[in-house]
Amino acid sequence: MMRVRWLLSSSLVLGSLATCAPEEMLPPQPEPCEAAGIKSSSRFPGGDAAGHPDPFSASAKGKARAARIRDRSWIKEPANARQKIQLDDFMLVNDRIVAYIEGPGISDGYQGLGGDLLALEPVGPDGKPTGTSQYGETLLALSRQAVGPDALSVLNDGQDGKAAIVRVNGLLRDIPFLGESFAALLGNAYDFPAAMDYVLEPGAEQLKVRLSLMNTSDEALNLSNQQFIGFFHSSRGSRFTADRGFATPEGPLEWVGYDTGPESASFAFRLKTSPMGFVLARSGFEAYRGSGLKLGACEKKTVDYVEWIVASGGIDGLRAAIRRTDGDTSWRTVTGRVSDAMGTPISGAFVHVVDAKGAYRTRAQTDNSGTYTVNVPAEEVDLTVTRGGDTINQPKRLAKTENTANLTLPQAGKLALTITDAKSKKALPSRIQIIPTGSRAQIPESFGISQPVDARAVMMFSQGTETLTLPPGSYRVIVSHGFEWAIHESMQTIEAGKEVQLPVELGQQIDSSGVMCADFHIHSYYSADSADPVPEKVLSAVAEGLEIPVSSEHEWIIDFQPTVLRLGLGDWAFGMPSEELTTFTWGHFGVVPIQARPDRVNNGAVPWIGKKPDEVFRAVASLPEKPVLIVNHPRSDGVGGYFSAADFQRTTATGDPDLWSEQFGAVEAFNDSEFEGNRKGIVADWFALLNAGKKIWAVGSSDTHSIRSSPVGYPRTCLRFGHDDPRKLTQEAVRDSLRAGQSTVSGGLYLTVEGPGGVGPGGTVTAMGDNLEFKVVVQAPRWLDASQLETIINGQTVNMSQLQEIVTPPGTAKRYEKIVAIKRTPQPNWVIFHAQAPAGRDLSPVYPGRIPFAVSNPIFF
Repeated sequence: MMRVRWLLSSSLVLGSLATCAPEEMLPPQPEPCEAAGIKSSSRFPGGDAAGHPDPFSASAKGKARAARIRDRSWIKEPANARQKIQLDDFMLVNDRIVAYIEGPGISDGYQGLGGDLLALEPVGPDGKPTGTSQYGETLLALSRQAVGPDALSVLNDGQDGKAAIVRVNGLLRDIPFLGESFAALLGNAYDFPAAMDYVLEPGAEQLKVRLSLMNTSDEALNLSNQQFIGFFHSSRGSRFTADRGFATPEGPLEWVGYDTGPESASFAFRLKTSPMGFVLARSGFEAYRGSGLKLGACEKKTVDYVEWIVASGGIDGLRAAIRRTDGDTSWRTVTGRVSDAMGTPISGAFVHVVDAKGAYRTRAQTDNSGTYTVNVPAEEVDLTVTRGGDTINQPKRLAKTENTANLTLPQAGKLALTITDAKSKKALPSRIQIIPTGSRAQIPESFGISQPVDARAVMMFSQGTETLTLPPGSYRVIVSHGFEWAIHESMQTIEAGKEVQLPVELGQQIDSSGVMCADFHIHSYYSADSADPVPEKVLSAVAEGLEIPVSSEHEWIIDFQPTVLRLGLGDWAFGMPSEELTTFTWGHFGVVPIQARPDRVNNGAVPWIGKKPDEVFRAVASLPEKPVLIVNHPRSDGVGGYFSAADFQRTTATGDPDLWSEQFGAVEAFNDSEFEGNRKGIVADWFALLNAGKKIWAVGSSDTHSIRSSPVGYPRTCLRFGHDDPRKLTQEAVRDSLRAGQSTVSGGLYLTVEGPGGVGPGGTVTAMGDNLEFKVVVQAPRWLDASQLETIINGQTVNMSQLQEIVTPPGTAKRYEKIVAIKRTPQPNWVIFHAQAPAGRDLSPVYPGRIPFAVSNPIFF
């Protein structure tokens, strides 16, 4: 409407000018497609604003229904849903499935325009939603644009027994983040009228989208190479294609599916105009390209464009729904039982189906009685069983006439662990790693089974009691609780049919009195690029000995503390909310803390599109939480690094004036990395800022997206509070300690520094005298060593000292003490201390490949 009013007012102005215009001024030209009845103000017709008054009557009457949501009882979604369904959104329902469609206006997620599909799932026996949808977000784009709705309406409510239809009606508009960040790459902008009809037929298991376009130009358009489909679904589901299974897609694709598990609503997506082609997968986003869409000059066109098919029962249930939709009856049903050599049923095992050509087809999971049911092609197939991430049987060939198959795995043994704190005798949250002495079975990528890294058969997190099922053999068992505690290592022999009891006591070795450690950069499945459920992520953090796990989701806000309390871990940890403010142009930033605001877009995430860094940073500073802004991974590749994007120069300690702002309080100098690897990069940047008189603090964080490959709390930022009780912590206390720089970074080693007058990191020495003494204490757990202490003044190494272990009581940490004397000079100075382990030493056996280190924040003098 704003554009229409602008056109009308412009016409009036031009008309008034024409009365006194020179003769050479031309009159206004007609719009190029006016003769075809197409103008820039055109729209496709809308429908009814309300729709059917009783949508759930569809099941009883065998019809489909469309309605605007007027009653909260119509909404059912899982508690962990990311994009929430609201009143005045729309719904489509029949006797098979239900779909929820977002109303117009600025919306959650990355599409941002509204009119997006929010949830898709089967209905229950009562004809109502089951609340099992784990649907993420799908971008249906032409170049960088999607249908931006002026309004949603019901074209047909289904009362007539025909398809129920919800129309999204408006213009092709820029998807905000694509228009902001990728306009140069995706150059075409169309801005012409468009409508997207969500169509649900009675009895159908698929939801269709019918696309209507109106070309307002007198040029024909070939949109084939502009048809992009973007998926944000991998955080909650596993991608699947017909010929590659769970492996990376290749070649033309008739459909792409997402398996969200047997109890959730899995779905498949396909483009009706052509097969899709896989383009890329990065950071939880997958892009596909379509073809076949053309639009003549001044042409109106309506095409059946895409469809979603939805089913429960994992990928096997979904594939069956696809075949029913297509009228394909060629597959047959196979049933059987999976047991061990003694006949004991095996529950939770996967039965995988691979055809004679080696293409992965489907899988099913066994129930508590070991029984499975799976659908297979009408040909010979191989059935393979996996249990957990490490047990696999030899494939069993199933003839094309066979419909039953009992499958056997070798009889297993058990390992029963009881893990306690040696002092309190209470159950101790722990990381458990089990390594077979022989080679581990390798499961093909197409099977979709995630295996632990570093040759582990098991890598898991426990609250203290676990009974594990393992194939017979010899295993190395490692139990740990982070950097400050002892570890348990032993060799255990597992025999078929027998159980090994293994009590484990771990004691805290490092003295960290008055200090608790935080990780300010932790992702769960509320981020598009992480598949870790929140309870599992929180447990892993506590099992790693971390006292302050901080949620840091991309463009979304959740608080870990309710999960900490729900798991009964309040004695061990204090959870916090923050946000990773994720721009697609000039960097990523931690906002610590920030509260969730469910009444706002993206749960209250800070808006950045269309704004410069200084404006965004000031908006962060003005929040009632008064958060600290952390520059995350400042020198990362692509668009994630602020210092790279702003062309930060160390010689001037500034960057591009159009982008550079100093309204931040900390830099993530160590992102799943150590001091030495960053010395010439972000550490040098940090030193340049300090030398320019800017008190910017360093933090170390994991940026963990997967607990299987990136441990929470490596490294971690250890903050001084004067007590050790997580139950006494507040978000404000954590924020204030972070803002004051009262911290060191631990990557396995633990460092304390005390200057004259008891001044610690973040402080300024006020004591008089030409010579200043700093007491530095380095501690290492008994399974680790420290070797050197580096003293750095104003960015320059002034001393590298060898550390000598001093005698400590049994059961306590290795301890190294140094008195470092520094001569005072007239100019302002700062000093930091960096502790290292012996060359070539990593954090094995707990974190293979991670390098031990510790570094302090500066003390000024």
